[in-house]
Amino acid sequence: MTDKKYCIQFAECDGNSKEVYSFDEIEIGTWVDGKPIYRKVITGTLANNSGFSLVFADVSDLKIDRLIDLYGSVTDKGNTNQLALQTSYNRTDGLSIAVNMNYHILSGNLKYHFVSLDGVYSGATAYVVLEYTKK
Repeated sequence: MTDKKYCIQFAECDGNSKEVYSFDEIEIGTWVDGKPIYRKVITGTLANNSGFSLVFADVSDLKIDRLIDLYGSVTDKGNTNQLALQTSYNRTDGLSIAVNMNYHILSGNLKYHFVSLDGVYSGATAYVVLEYTKK
């Protein structure tokens, strides 16, 4: 065992950190095929319950080749609860919400199915993080 101590030093971000989340597209790493990985945060408003797939955003301008990760968060309209959005968040006993998101390659749309039994997330703004490579 060593007696070394380590300190974390904060520094001004120049925008090149791989831990930056931005509404701008940022290069964050390299995928297994050697292509750069990009990250971008987008926002959208969740609808009322959807029995069918709804378009969250048209992201065709990003020219996505491979979607690597898709996640985010949403705060209810009353600003009392937050939910971490995953690609699939299934409703179980005790939870009043379910969200399933996917990227549709042919249309370039980010789509979702949404159930909010008590309606507190209907109309709320969601922040979604896309990590992807480009064509």
